[in-house]
Amino acid sequence: MSIEVSLNCPACGGAVKAQEGRTTLNCQYCGSALFLEGDAGVITIAFKNKMDRERASSLSQGWFRKGWKARDLATKGKVLEAYPIYLPFWMTRMRVLGWICGYEERQRSDSKGNTRTERIPKEEMVLHDYPLSEIACDPGDLGIKRLRNFSGDSGLEDFTMIPTYEATTSKDQALDHMKGEAVTNARRDSRVPHITFERLHVLPRAMSMVYYPIWVVRYSYNENMYFYTMDGVTGEVISGRAPGDHLYQSLAITAGTSIGGIMAGLGIASGVTEFALGGVVIGAAIFFLTYTFFRHGSEIIQGDFDDKKYGISTLKGLAGMSDLFKFLPFDMRR
Repeated sequence: MSIEVSLNCPACGGAVKAQEGRTTLNCQYCGSALFLEGDAGVITIAFKNKMDRERASSLSQGWFRKGWKARDLATKGKVLEAYPIYLPFWMTRMRVLGWICGYEERQRSDSKGNTRTERIPKEEMVLHDYPLSEIACDPGDLGIKRLRNFSGDSGLEDFTMIPTYEATTSKDQALDHMKGEAVTNARRDSRVPHITFERLHVLPRAMSMVYYPIWVVRYSYNENMYFYTMDGVTGEVISGRAPGDHLYQSLAITAGTSIGGIMAGLGIASGVTEFALGGVVIGAAIFFLTYTFFRHGSEIIQGDFDDKKYGISTLKGLAGMSDLFKFLPFDMRR
């Protein structure tokens, strides 16, 4: 008498059954090739690699020209090697449901210029599904910690032909991390700035191990070595390091100093204490962002690096300056 184990396909979520002792099977709904490992029947799926060495190298021009990298990188950057690897990821879909209560603060001014803070009660029902992932090994200095893409064709051939990293982290540890991430995402999506009470339940779907194809491309620029990684399914750049441009650094510090000084000067010249304080705060923030880009802009970094410095994201932060207004003693957004 054979024993059957009920599982969920990590690709489509369909219910599949496997007889005891089987190591591979195909999902009857989407056709994905699945691996079965361990006594608990953990499903492992390998996404099919859709890139080749020639295409991975040719796409380097798009990476070289994008962002605030060195202007001559596209002409001086030389691809030295490109090779694929399979990285293991824990993957699940977390459902978070419950309630989050709190309040939002708003600044009100009367005709005499007096300001007061009002607390607007907020109560939000939470019901979200979050696809989450976490790398299951030490990827070294690749700057990859989670999956960006959760769909693709699966297969067995590439999984045996491409070098594969072995999983070194536990399922329970990854599950705890992703539960915390799901709760954090639910709090963010509730848009309750000041939380006073919450009751949330996290319901994980079946955990699975996904082996994902990643292409590593190494290149040189002015005798220095750099690299970037590409998604073997979508062809998008995931992480990498590239040389910055000294002209962009100089322009950033010049423009930041000028604009920051003008904002601070206008605030002080207004003669109104609140506007003076607001001008100084905004001017200092602009100067800080541009100085940080000037200091670290010699290398542009993209990806999940622990030592990630301010680079291209610093200038993007200028577009989010409206977030600073909530720290001011008055509301400039009215």
